[in-house]
Amino acid sequence: SFLALGWRPGIVVAVAIPLVLAITFVTMEYFGISLQRISLGALIIALGLLVDDAMIAVEMMISKMEEGYDRISAATYAYTSTAFPMLTGTLVTIAGFVPVGFAKSGAGEYCFSLFAVVGIALVVSWVVAVLFTPLTGVVLLPERIKGHGSHEPSRLARGFQALLEMAMRAKWLVLS
Repeated sequence: SFLALGWRPGIVVAVAIPLVLAITFVTMEYFGISLQRISLGALIIALGLLVDDAMIAVEMMISKMEEGYDRISAATYAYTSTAFPMLTGTLVTIAGFVPVGFAKSGAGEYCFSLFAVVGIALVVSWVVAVLFTPLTGVVLLPERIKGHGSHEPSRLARGFQALLEMAMRAKWLVLS
């Protein structure tokens, strides 16, 4: 997110990661889930997923600020328009781990912490994204953000566009 959105939105997203992990560790301790190979693997899996909700909230705030909203109005809009869809996506992702968590076998008993830790981390990630990330965005994002159409594409964007155009011209080569 540092490259795509800039350093301030990147910091807003980056601050969410240790907060989610800290709350996840506290919740694991509360429920008696020990830190072992399976739960560490679950944290690694969840780490790739837990930034998604925070990025959605920050991107929505930036989008609305580009339209002229102030930071507080953009944060409010980000919360009201993304909280339920993000929760739905989070619950669907957790549902993918239900068979692992409730398998009636030795492997299911051994791997229950995979389901539990991923579920805890993703729910905590959602809570942080809807409560903490908009607040952090209000504090850290600049007062005004220019719209995307107000400047020339960056060198990176122009290079990426050229690469995409070449790939589209040689689509059979790319697909093979």
